[in-house]
Amino acid sequence: MTPAAVPDLGPRRPRGVTVIGVVAYIGGIVDIVGGSMLLVLATGAALLASPLPGGLVTAITVIIAGIVVVAVADGLMRGSRLARWIVTVVRSVSIVTQVIALTAGGVALLVGIVSVLISVIVLSWLWTPRANAYFSASGKIPPGV
Repeated sequence: MTPAAVPDLGPRRPRGVTVIGVVAYIGGIVDIVGGSMLLVLATGAALLASPLPGGLVTAITVIIAGIVVVAVADGLMRGSRLARWIVTVVRSVSIVTQVIALTAGGVALLVGIVSVLISVIVLSWLWTPRANAYFSASGKIPPGV
């Protein structure tokens, strides 16, 4: 018996990209669930003749943001270059704003430093040579792998 031919699926997803994707999925799902709960509370308050339009807008915004985060996480897991660039831009802006906030004294020191470190770690994991190979092999990773 000869072993069956294994199709070339391209480079395997790097562990760092998987970690970022999983954490993003979890964050997006938490946003969707939390926004849905807030939506229920906002509409429940409206039924009691105490409308909370700010709560309603916030709930819808959080739900939409959660959906976007899940979509970007899905893109990362599938090797989407666009998803990698979206995360890169968002994390780069986060670094700049956190550093500005730290120098202005507007953020607690520990929170600002941790935020910058997380962004640096995420960016370093997304731009390793293995990640570059993974994201350059677009369309080779089938769904669910």
